[in-house]
Amino acid sequence: MPSPLHITHAVLSLDVGGLERIVISLIRSARQRGHRVSVVCVERPGTLAVEAEKEGATVLSLGKPTGRHPEFVQRAARALTELKPDVVHTHQIGAAWYLGQAARGLGIAPVLHTEHGNEFARYTGWWKNLKIRLFLLQAARLVERFCCVSEEIAGAVTKWRTVPRAKVEVVPNGIPTGPTPNELSPASVRAAQGIPEGALVIGTVGRMAEVKRQDLLLRAVAELRQTVPNVHALLVGDGDQRAKLQKLAGELVIADRVHFAGYQASPEHYLRAMDVFALTSRSEGFPVSLLEAWLAGLPTVCSAVGGIPTIVTHDVNGLLFPSGDEGALVKSLLRVLNDSDTRIRLGRAGNQVVHERYSLDRMATEYETRYRSLIAASREPR
Repeated sequence: MPSPLHITHAVLSLDVGGLERIVISLIRSARQRGHRVSVVCVERPGTLAVEAEKEGATVLSLGKPTGRHPEFVQRAARALTELKPDVVHTHQIGAAWYLGQAARGLGIAPVLHTEHGNEFARYTGWWKNLKIRLFLLQAARLVERFCCVSEEIAGAVTKWRTVPRAKVEVVPNGIPTGPTPNELSPASVRAAQGIPEGALVIGTVGRMAEVKRQDLLLRAVAELRQTVPNVHALLVGDGDQRAKLQKLAGELVIADRVHFAGYQASPEHYLRAMDVFALTSRSEGFPVSLLEAWLAGLPTVCSAVGGIPTIVTHDVNGLLFPSGDEGALVKSLLRVLNDSDTRIRLGRAGNQVVHERYSLDRMATEYETRYRSLIAASREPR
């Protein structure tokens, strides 16, 4: 039987987000497999740090302020000296830059990096894009393996020659697919949110950030109410755009049918209260919320960005629409709202895909295989 490992994950923080939830899942899976796990938060612990500790991980925070601060490489080195990991797994380029330098300087452990989003798609200004590419180039030299959650991201980092192709591998995200406690019924969630009986609910889960384009969903609901008078929207998540979205709901005169649930540690209960899941982002890597919607058996309507078209086959396990196209979004939503057979067919197909391809067990096994390969290579005589 293989010996247990000490795996150190490195992030900027454990604030709420898809990337951070993947880290929590990897911690849970590793602990179940008998491994020791720790997390180094470069900036601050974040909301999910408590959950990481409950899962059995040691959490350390370096306290770095926003911006580039090379002196914090020494703090990272002290953290790794204290932890003595077998492998370091970084999840953001900033974390890779600090922990990669520290690990390489100490010669203490190999570093595997996972890129969860396409940074090139987020910025249109040439100067910002150039800075991101240079940062990626520097960080890529510090890691032994550069994993991407989708082929689209892998293509981007190799296209711009920021990461050598030999280092790049694709490891799609995965989620727990076993049964979960049904602590809250869909009816109780709807009642608590003030959603009337018989409503058709379009929902979404995610940070309320500009890149997520929840405003597009609200505008679609405002148009849909003309033909689907019982349509409502349920938004799960929080962020700096929440107040703007609430204001927009008022301006569109749909405040009575848009329900803000805030951050929820167990979003699966809220997903079960939805009829349709909508993902309207203008940039995505490999969205965990989409997998969770499929696990809940929901039909999905998603913008065709990032890694989404590689996992959603249009009209087979979901519907795709061009990013930012409100008319196409309304048309897709209207189709699934008006046709229960389509809702059932798409929901079942998505549920089958997540069980067959995107389980947490599959993802954790793929990473552990890579950890052990890197550790073995690092211990070979040079």
